[in-house]
Amino acid sequence: MANVLIYDSIDQAGLEILKARSDIKIVNVPANDTERLMAALPSADAAILRYYPFSRAAVAAGARLKVIQRHGVGYDRVDVAAATEHRIPVATVGEANSVTVAELTLYFMLAAAKQGLALDRMTRAGEWKSRETIPTIELFEKKVLIIGFGRIGTRVAPRCAAFGMTVHVCDPNVSDTVIRAAGYVPVEDFRSTLPEMDFVTVHTPLTDTTRHMFDRATLARTKDGAVFINTARGEIADNAAVADALTSGRLFAAGFDVFEPEPPGTAHPLVAHPRTVITPHAAALTRECNRRTSIRCARNAIDAIEGRLDPSYVVNPDALRH
Repeated sequence: MANVLIYDSIDQAGLEILKARSDIKIVNVPANDTERLMAALPSADAAILRYYPFSRAAVAAGARLKVIQRHGVGYDRVDVAAATEHRIPVATVGEANSVTVAELTLYFMLAAAKQGLALDRMTRAGEWKSRETIPTIELFEKKVLIIGFGRIGTRVAPRCAAFGMTVHVCDPNVSDTVIRAAGYVPVEDFRSTLPEMDFVTVHTPLTDTTRHMFDRATLARTKDGAVFINTARGEIADNAAVADALTSGRLFAAGFDVFEPEPPGTAHPLVAHPRTVITPHAAALTRECNRRTSIRCARNAIDAIEGRLDPSYVVNPDALRH
């Protein structure tokens, strides 16, 4: 009997896949219950994680683990180096949430450009005559820079193009030929092109290289009145610096689903700022995406236990080479 540990919970669709297997036992550990997690790990063959950290100590405790499966695509809260040392693959859900995050990105662009929240409040307050006091802009014929052309960035691009935007793409891991073939403008150094971009949206993982990629110096290079979108990881942008750029007018507006730290609290500079559109790290929390994600988690867990985990979902391939 193989044990699949679920740290927090997953959608019923994924649970049904696991329950259908008579040779698999589901072990549920409540969110943030580190004591129960550490007690359950030694007998776990697969671990499915939601939002919570998975430390080096947790990795070491999971001597039988065949996979550490993230319920999502981010893995910065998992000690991947420790997992690799212990020859445990860390897997994500691949494309399960790509469309969902791409849609939220466009929502941020539109809501920020149209100042949807401000106009909504004005209308509800009966301030009809004040409607011309709220500045709004269009997406049409604007230049957008997409940083990261992976699962999500490749889906954001055609949605921007559908609004008549000129799409620029920067990704050092994707050749200019591929970007041009898709109909977009390749950018080698995103910082050099920032003064020309009306919209900037980030779709990269959080790494040592991308942490505070948008700091005060970088934000100072953006075009006056640009819109900045972050649905990737909060630490990719210096949140306080973004808020200051909004206050100074360097940025017209910003859309954030992720923050530094999380949860941000009501006094956080982006939460408190009137020119932001924000959501609580909810990009992938649609009903459809939750279902897809849980199914992929369950299938990856079973595949790993049976020795046939698809390497395309694994973020530390060195763990497989052993």
